[in-house]
Amino acid sequence: MSSRPTTRNKNKRQRPDDNVQATSEIFRKIHSTGQVTEDDVNKLYMIWKPICQGCRVNTKDNPNCFCGLVPPPTGSRKSGLWQKMSEILLSLGPDPSQDLRASTNSPAGLTNLGATCYANSILQCLYMIKSFREGVFSVEPDVLKEQPVLYQLARLFAQLHASKKAFVDSAPFIKTLELDNAVQQDSHEFLTLLFSLLERCLRCSKVSKARTIVQDLFRGSVSHVTTCLKCGKDSEASFKIEDFYELELNVKGLKSLDASLDDYLSVEELQGDNQYYCESCATRVGATRSIKLRSLPAVLHFQLKRYVFLPK
Repeated sequence: MSSRPTTRNKNKRQRPDDNVQATSEIFRKIHSTGQVTEDDVNKLYMIWKPICQGCRVNTKDNPNCFCGLVPPPTGSRKSGLWQKMSEILLSLGPDPSQDLRASTNSPAGLTNLGATCYANSILQCLYMIKSFREGVFSVEPDVLKEQPVLYQLARLFAQLHASKKAFVDSAPFIKTLELDNAVQQDSHEFLTLLFSLLERCLRCSKVSKARTIVQDLFRGSVSHVTTCLKCGKDSEASFKIEDFYELELNVKGLKSLDASLDDYLSVEELQGDNQYYCESCATRVGATRSIKLRSLPAVLHFQLKRYVFLPK
């Protein structure tokens, strides 16, 4: 009957003080002579130690010990390479976090953190706008370090662009914004607040393409024009230009986007009790009121007013 080879004495760990003293002596010798021998390397990296044959846990100071990688004969390890997986997890099938994109041309998804679908949908739309993505990528590294929101947005876009995984974890960006993933929010309100935040952050950039990317891509202008039916003059307020980042369109009773736009730009008549006081005529007169689009952005957002508030 062959006896099991013993490694108890060979793998016996030295006291920390002994190891430190021995290492220090080797380094002093190398420093004084300017030469490193093979024996020095063996001692410094403990290559001289024999292959371990059964300590059951990795010997930390032995590079030739792999015992911790081998599952014991009595069962599976609870942690490590051979981590035992519960039957419940096994029944769920393959881990989706290991899924890969079908190709580099297919888009990657974003993790669902709870009630964050409103943010994920906005982020995906912004990423798919190439000029916006390039503007974010052009921000200087120093500015990214100073602006956590910009850094996490650039990081997220980079992962969506280059990662081989089927989806990307959006948690770091959501955490930076301090969003509560248990509370559903309005996507329109989120986009408005995000644009305002990005504008403030991008002011620090000296790259022109990045500094005004939000305004250049998404900002348009309108005016609310009131015209007197008696003298034909527009009110002073009609010449006031207002910026917008989206057009809010009614959808109730309207079957298409064109119909909603026609409704948005329709001319309202001010008659009877709703007459307009004209400064030129110095009296209340009939008038028309409408919205005039003064400039359109490169990327036009439509906010569809899907809900109608009923006070009763």
